[in-house]
Amino acid sequence: MAEKFMFDASASVNVIDKILAIAEKVKDRQDFTGELAKRLHELSFEINKETFINYLNEKLITCRNFKGLELVRAWDGGFQNFTDEDNTYRLHRLALYLVIYVREITFRNNYRMDQGSNFYFLNELVRDNRHEFIERSKWCVDLFDDLPTLIMQEEFHSEHAIALSSAIQSADISKVEEFIRTRDETVSKIDTWNSEFEAKKAAVEILKDKLDTYETGFNFVGLYQGFSALKKEKVDLVPSLEKRFTGLAAGIVIIPILELIWVLFNYKSLNTNLGILGFIALPTISIIIILFYFLRVSLIDLKSLKSQIMQLELRMTLCQFIQSYAEKSKELKEHNKEGFEKFESLIFSSIVSSDDKIPSTFDGMEQLSSLLKNFKS
Repeated sequence: MAEKFMFDASASVNVIDKILAIAEKVKDRQDFTGELAKRLHELSFEINKETFINYLNEKLITCRNFKGLELVRAWDGGFQNFTDEDNTYRLHRLALYLVIYVREITFRNNYRMDQGSNFYFLNELVRDNRHEFIERSKWCVDLFDDLPTLIMQEEFHSEHAIALSSAIQSADISKVEEFIRTRDETVSKIDTWNSEFEAKKAAVEILKDKLDTYETGFNFVGLYQGFSALKKEKVDLVPSLEKRFTGLAAGIVIIPILELIWVLFNYKSLNTNLGILGFIALPTISIIIILFYFLRVSLIDLKSLKSQIMQLELRMTLCQFIQSYAEKSKELKEHNKEGFEKFESLIFSSIVSSDDKIPSTFDGMEQLSSLLKNFKS
């Protein structure tokens, strides 16, 4: 392949200006040459500048193998030596050169011309009226048709194509061929693995959610069992306290009755010695007072124990209700902060020994009922 030429920017712009001047004179003619001149005139603002010539030097590859496609040849005709009478040929040549340039650029870059551009209208005019070009420009028309083939031929014989051909003939290409043969099978396996992975991932997420639920449930089960064991200890103490209370109460009642019976049986002797009656009554009264004291203590202990049992039962009930405390605490606080604080102060408060010391939460059960509604929603 011969060395590629480069467009001379200054000389090329000069030739374009001179041919555009010819087009200006004949663009009003009502024939093919007039129509061609009009299309070239419409392109004048795009092609008569050095930036356009530099763009051609950058983008054109195959066209620059043919010296006859230099823009200066559109004026002098090369070997054909155009004269002043050949101005029509010059218009034809510039139009053909431009559509050939555009054909290579669009073919190499794989895009279509904008149907509203001036280059598109010129290209359509040349394609539809190729029979209008004179014999001396026939080689340009043939080159326009053969240009895609010439471009492919040049690319297939380029250094890159030769290197690729050598690589294809090497032993390593067998691995590539093997990969191509097994590609579909490999892609199918990968898709299957991805599907299985997603399914197993979903199953693991479900199991994780269940385990989180079980963990929360077991935490409250442990708390419930702790309260239950403590309640059992308290309940086991109730019979002994009740027996003690009953015994003391019976003692307070029986002792005066026994003393009264003794007095009735010994009434005659007591009439003669009233001092003995006072001597007997004083210890009895003292014993009754002491028994009253212990009866009161026993009653307080019994009430305290039953109060503690009631508190433990309430805690056990709340543990059965709140199964997702750790998970729902933030949400519940946002919906009903006051009610949730009441619940926390109750469930985590100490077990008190008397009714009057039970946390004030018992006076705010309406807050807990509000909390229940929020939890259900």
